[in-house]
Amino acid sequence: MTSIMPKMRNVFYLGLLTTALVACTTPPKINIPVVQEEEKPKNAGALLVFSIKEPGTDYYQNRIFVNKEVMYVRDTRAENDFMLFDRKTRTIYSTNAEGKTIFVIKPKAIDIQPPFTIDYAETSQPSSAIPKVQNMQATHYRYDANGEHCYDAVTMPEKFLPVVNEAMKEFRMVLAGEHASTLDTIPKDMQDACDLAVNIFYATKHYEHGLPIREWDRKGYQRFLRDYHTGVTMDPKEYELPKDYTQYSITGD
Repeated sequence: MTSIMPKMRNVFYLGLLTTALVACTTPPKINIPVVQEEEKPKNAGALLVFSIKEPGTDYYQNRIFVNKEVMYVRDTRAENDFMLFDRKTRTIYSTNAEGKTIFVIKPKAIDIQPPFTIDYAETSQPSSAIPKVQNMQATHYRYDANGEHCYDAVTMPEKFLPVVNEAMKEFRMVLAGEHASTLDTIPKDMQDACDLAVNIFYATKHYEHGLPIREWDRKGYQRFLRDYHTGVTMDPKEYELPKDYTQYSITGD
């Protein structure tokens, strides 16, 4: 198994959460030990299960545990690896067991302007194809950049898993800062209005109305929520960063 992030040339193709993880061809089952909601301690959170498809791949499963302190992610492509987002320091850690490394992304301010004008437009309509969840109706949002269809999100109202939605926004802002810091390394003819909008300058736009339970882009990426549980706890030791792994980053911070 090899981490995809160090080899990444065009940071716009990081995608969302799972692209911070490593790739693996065999999809073993994920085991995330949990204690269910009857205990309800202070560090309880939510456990979400997503199915994800990327261009050229089959669907794989992605599990995300979120509480007020962390977001912890594992997927079926990499049984021994995980991604940890420390919400207090706004730092992303992506572990690779084979190389005994931890790829680190620290928060950076986006202090650049788009290299050209980006008109990012949003349209919406009720999503009647999605059944109501907790008696709440989802809404389908479509996002266009400079007249080109970029992204779609079927989103629940803000009161649906708000802690999860906030963590996702924080995570994407850290990725957006990383993308922005390397924008000048991307050839001008590869800079695309949709990529710039979705991954840097409007990176959290599709989370502004609430948590997306289904989302997809123009290139074949798809993600949808299969299941979720609230009032779940995890032993913090499960997402402790290995002390014998080497930490590094692309931009040298």
